[in-house]
Amino acid sequence: MDLRQLRTFLSIAKMGSFIQAATHLGYTQSTVTTQIKNLEGYLGIKLFDRLGHKINLTSEGRTFKTYAEKIIKLTDEAKEAVKPANTPHGTIILGTSESLSTYKIPTLLQTYRHDYANVELVLKFENCSKIRDCIRNNELDIALIINRKVEDPDFIVKTLSLEPMVFITAPDHPFAKQIISPQALSETCLILTEPGCSYRATLERILDDSYITPRASMEVNSIESIKQLVMLGLGISLLPRFTVEKELQNNQLAAATNHLPLPQYMTQLIYHKSKWLSPALHAFIETVDQAFK
Repeated sequence: MDLRQLRTFLSIAKMGSFIQAATHLGYTQSTVTTQIKNLEGYLGIKLFDRLGHKINLTSEGRTFKTYAEKIIKLTDEAKEAVKPANTPHGTIILGTSESLSTYKIPTLLQTYRHDYANVELVLKFENCSKIRDCIRNNELDIALIINRKVEDPDFIVKTLSLEPMVFITAPDHPFAKQIISPQALSETCLILTEPGCSYRATLERILDDSYITPRASMEVNSIESIKQLVMLGLGISLLPRFTVEKELQNNQLAAATNHLPLPQYMTQLIYHKSKWLSPALHAFIETVDQAFK
């Protein structure tokens, strides 16, 4: 098994075609076929099902694809690590959330792209728990998240800013003028973020601890959509204050008073402690530090 075979395998898996992969890689079709045949022989499995003109990964092929991607990624990192040039270049895969990407970090990303035009930034939107798994599996290089303080021996964690949470309502909603209690939450519709989101987990924990079931709930995976639904008086929601600051100032939304045990949330930069920090990653971390000062 060699790297050429792995790159050929991944190209076929991506394009779904031996012919297209051969053209993309600059090989003849017979070379591509031989590489895959040799790789399958080495592994002792069938990687592709060939049904007419259609090429699909087998179950074993899908499993092997995950490892092949990791091998190629680590190989590319090793190559970058020993390059004599120290100018930031290459690719950074950044994990983050919709809220941060929309309201907090666009200017940061603009600054980084301006200063380091040779670096490609790839954003992956995931919830916090998925982001941590992706960092452990080397599927993300680094991440910016909002959560309670991350305590994990596998990660380097930098706290960048504290993020107050706020219950939002329509200005004419009854909850805009009363203190929200766990019992009050049972009397309205809760508009929740997607499963796995830390804000939702906090709200669900408060309800569970008080043995409360809300009268109704809606699950929405877009903060902008959540705000629109709340403005229409369809329910209340819990969001980071920075995502609703503009609407609060314009009296489109109201911040309800609460005495609930909300944890302290913060924006954090995290990456694996064993991650090799390329010049591009070093520069990104420095840009983040400057942006949050």
